[in-house]
Amino acid sequence: MKKAKIKSFLIQILKLAFAVAIFVYLITSGKVDLVRVKDAFLHSYWTILSLLMGLVTLLITTWRWRLLLTTQGIRISFKKALKLVFIGHFFNIVIPGTVSGDVVKAYYISKTEKNKMAAALSVVMDRFIGLMMLTVVTFCAVIFNFSFVQSVSELKILGQMIMGGFGIVVIGFLFFLFRKNFSLSSRWPIFLRDMTESFWAYRKHLGVIFLAGIMTVINFIANVILYYAAVRALGENALPIAQYFFLLPLGMFVMSIPIAPAGLGVGQSAFLKLFEWAYGRPTTIGADMMTIVQMVIVVWALVGLLVYVLNREKMPVNAPSEKEVLSV
Repeated sequence: MKKAKIKSFLIQILKLAFAVAIFVYLITSGKVDLVRVKDAFLHSYWTILSLLMGLVTLLITTWRWRLLLTTQGIRISFKKALKLVFIGHFFNIVIPGTVSGDVVKAYYISKTEKNKMAAALSVVMDRFIGLMMLTVVTFCAVIFNFSFVQSVSELKILGQMIMGGFGIVVIGFLFFLFRKNFSLSSRWPIFLRDMTESFWAYRKHLGVIFLAGIMTVINFIANVILYYAAVRALGENALPIAQYFFLLPLGMFVMSIPIAPAGLGVGQSAFLKLFEWAYGRPTTIGADMMTIVQMVIVVWALVGLLVYVLNREKMPVNAPSEKEVLSV
């Protein structure tokens, strides 16, 4: 067990080192202009809109998660749910891996509820719906811009991956939709059997899942405005906002690969290329935009740190250690 924890910890460190290496390379090669990013973040009114949209995404995430909790008979106040979302957002930054904050949220909510599996699984379902809708939105972006995707070899490969992912999502959803009951045999570990049972309980609440999907789309629109405002903060003549509905899902799809906190390095690389293709010329706009977005993420993560410090005494248990989070 100890070896498994050490292995998990080393893997996370390697991921972070890889991301930092990419980011340092982008800076030293002139593909990220930190001076320009700093001036834009500190002196542009568009930054205020970016920060506001960052907050909106956290509020919508809280609302969606709380909605999923109610289907399991778990009722917590919006204030408490928002605190946990902020704390989870902070841990997403300080611990490598995009799901670290989810693990922290699941840890805390399961400590206050009798049905610990259902409570923890609400976080998994929230993430699952988010990724599922991102795949759907990305697939639509590829279809509506199919000729452009086919004209760029790298985008063509990414498009094929996205279409394959969409196919898996459709098959999985149809199985979930038409299979009324599903359970694992006794040969499986009891943990997996309980998790499957709790997951399938959501099938009784398809209306809630549909509403959560709509909220995810609204959240995506808020993200589009956030990224658009970041470009405007840089003083660039931004692309038509409709094009962001194509570029963002592609970049966010790449960033969903759990390599680094807030997509550090990976996000810059993805959006650097996407915006160069969109503008038809070499430009640092995409990478600079992503850096501003990550600064917005860090600002709200610092708020999450403040929430964590001020509410640590009120938590049902002590905060999970870094080893506990990394080993989940």
